[in-house]
Amino acid sequence: MRLGERRLYMNEFDKNWNWQLNFLDEIKDILKKQSMYIVDVQVASPDEDMKQSTDFKIKITAGDVAVRIRRDTPFRDFTIRAKKGNSITEIDKLRKGYCDWYLYLWTKKNKIVDWILIDINKMRDMGLLSEQRAVIMNKDGYTGFVTYTIDELESHNCIIAKNI
Repeated sequence: MRLGERRLYMNEFDKNWNWQLNFLDEIKDILKKQSMYIVDVQVASPDEDMKQSTDFKIKITAGDVAVRIRRDTPFRDFTIRAKKGNSITEIDKLRKGYCDWYLYLWTKKNKIVDWILIDINKMRDMGLLSEQRAVIMNKDGYTGFVTYTIDELESHNCIIAKNI
């Protein structure tokens, strides 16, 4: 990436990053309400109860959450960046094992209107991330995405919770 292209990319990144920051409290609220899918509450054994004063054990089942917000689009699908010049992309990172959950949101007039919480490990287990899919290029000819439909993700039990 040349210096001018990098500067343009960073300006666009900063613009999108700053816009996304407006939604942090709402995103945290959604994640807190969906924590039942991330936290496992187990009854302690009688031995743990008697010797350790433990009645329940709480385990976090997964930790890292990716978030993407799509602006004012009628499309309800899950798209992942799969091409950005010759750079490492989001799908490359997911294939390497990064991220356990994906909170994917849609806005309308700068308000979150719909969202899905996706179990990325289930997508990996089902082979959805490793299969080769057609990359749909943006108008810029530099970035491209692969698409997963909501129906497809639901048929593989990858959507844990949704508000659509």
